[in-house]
Amino acid sequence: MIRTVTDRTPHRALVHAPGEALDVQPYDFESPELISGDDRDRLDSALEAWGRQLGTQITAKTRAVVDVATAPSRIQSFGAYIASAEGPTLWASAQLGTGRALYRVPLAEAGYWAARMLGASGDKAGTATTITGVERGLARAAAAEHLAELKPATGGLMPEPVLQAFGAEPSASIDRDAQAVVVVVGTLRKGERRQLSLAIDVDVVLECLGAVSPQQDAAEVTARIGDHLALAPVEVALRFAPTRVGPNTVLDLAEGDLIPLAHLADRPLIITLDGQPVLHAAVGGNGERLACVVVESNGDAR
Repeated sequence: MIRTVTDRTPHRALVHAPGEALDVQPYDFESPELISGDDRDRLDSALEAWGRQLGTQITAKTRAVVDVATAPSRIQSFGAYIASAEGPTLWASAQLGTGRALYRVPLAEAGYWAARMLGASGDKAGTATTITGVERGLARAAAAEHLAELKPATGGLMPEPVLQAFGAEPSASIDRDAQAVVVVVGTLRKGERRQLSLAIDVDVVLECLGAVSPQQDAAEVTARIGDHLALAPVEVALRFAPTRVGPNTVLDLAEGDLIPLAHLADRPLIITLDGQPVLHAAVGGNGERLACVVVESNGDAR
């Protein structure tokens, strides 16, 4: 699903003065801005409250004081979220309203929880690369409780996830490529810092925020993207055909020297956009400034 801001206002081509500084914001297509402004603040505040509740839950279960600090949420695909995992990981796959959620727990952290719940110090478990079936069961129960806190901790903004699977791999039913998710990362402040994270189907989040817009036709989306690209600033230059000379020629240049160019006198010059040749033009003038006169359009000579 692609959402864009509707703007029917007619646009005019803008011409920027030479050397003018342009404030251009790059757009990250891997992390699209589907949520912004008050909705973003509201969402991050709710997820921050969930992070604090996570710290309370882990502290109660492990008898070790833990704080969880959440970072601002971001949007990416399920596939990118899964691929960003570092080291052995356990995944809690859950149904969340009409969508999906994926809770990521480092294996070492899950082993630490289980060891503490069994009365051990958890020091060795914190570096383990495998856990037993009993430890996995305890970690699953803890993950289920963490997910159950999502609805009350966010003041009912998010629905309650229903845990469906817990293991070393995410659920096979998750569409890793097509589905976008809202990701929140929580850093555990205790000894060696580890990160828990939660990915929520972005459509569920937008519905909860009341920010759902109708799905647009693919042809309309393509046309709008083309309109935006047509307004993007590019560097226009006028150049001769390239001429090859030896290094000695360049090193021996002095004031008044002439360099014969390979560009014939009766041939038009080349207009480039960001270094790419697009049209031909002749030298001209516009008041006190040099200009060029385009002599072809879309490959057809005028």
